[in-house]
Amino acid sequence: MNILEDAKAMVLELYASLCSKVGDQPLEKVVEVIGRSNRLFLAGTGCSEMILRVFANRLVHLGFRVGMIGDLISPVPEKGDTILFSSKSGENPTLLNAARKARLHGIKMVAITASPESTLAKMADVTVLLPDESSEFESIKQAGPTPERIGTLFELLSFLIYAVITASLMKKRHPENEYA
Repeated sequence: MNILEDAKAMVLELYASLCSKVGDQPLEKVVEVIGRSNRLFLAGTGCSEMILRVFANRLVHLGFRVGMIGDLISPVPEKGDTILFSSKSGENPTLLNAARKARLHGIKMVAITASPESTLAKMADVTVLLPDESSEFESIKQAGPTPERIGTLFELLSFLIYAVITASLMKKRHPENEYA
């Protein structure tokens, strides 16, 4: 194998390993909650927000009504809507403020996080736990060189998880489509 082929194999192995550690049951619940929501709102900061914007775009193309929390042109969420929060720590003050408001208005909440004991994880109706990259990264580093630096695995793994959610929603909405 050449360097490029080695790098491809390393990346695929890393993400296959990390994705296999994400539970199917919480992902199935997320797909169910999104499918039943009047509208879906996405909330994150930094890199998580950028990845959520890609997810939002894909969902809009599937026919979902999607908004971003904090955008000036997004409507205000209300009962019957869902907010999906993405936060590695689950302790971001801006996101926690939005979650508290959502709770007061009876809005369903989904948390994508790496911190099972976080405030956000405890507030959410559905929590998808991504592997804690500090422990995962240590075991991966022992196996050899890694393609990513610590700190980016959460965002990149969340990107893959959103692709899984999108594909599942596509199959539910368009079961006749062989590419779904």
